[in-house]
Amino acid sequence: MKKLIIAIVSTLIMTVAGASFAQDDVAEPEKKKQRQHRQHQQQHQQRGMQAMPVVDKMMRAVRQLDLDLEQKQSIREVIEGLKADVRPMMMETRASHGQLQALVKAASYDEAAVAVLAEKEGKLAAERLMLTSRALSKVYNTLTIEQRTELDAMAAQRREKRAEKRQQKVGKS
Repeated sequence: MKKLIIAIVSTLIMTVAGASFAQDDVAEPEKKKQRQHRQHQQQHQQRGMQAMPVVDKMMRAVRQLDLDLEQKQSIREVIEGLKADVRPMMMETRASHGQLQALVKAASYDEAAVAVLAEKEGKLAAERLMLTSRALSKVYNTLTIEQRTELDAMAAQRREKRAEKRQQKVGKS
């Protein structure tokens, strides 16, 4: 009797395990798509200043410096202030992108409406650039002369590496 119960339970476990492994992403493309979307959103949120790579690059470099607690706090406050200032602009830009997509897909092209969106987005981009450059200036001025020199050297190294990669790509072509 015990052997029969063990055999039945084992068979059930194997069947359930087999069925779960057999559920392949091809059979459920919508779930795969949703999972990928969630992963993308999580990665996007972890990046920090979304759509502002110059801030991300600067902050990655600054983190490599030997900062004291006061500098870290000061820089954190500057970046948090920048995020708070830029967030509404980013939301507005996203909304404009949605409107632009609708205009592109419309039966007839409305050039005037696209021009209005383009002008609005240009103003937002200019304002973001002003806020970002002001914040990065504050961060840079928080650093000591030695830290600035080190940061500038890191930037020069990155430029050299990019130039080497470009040369490699051109050589392969």
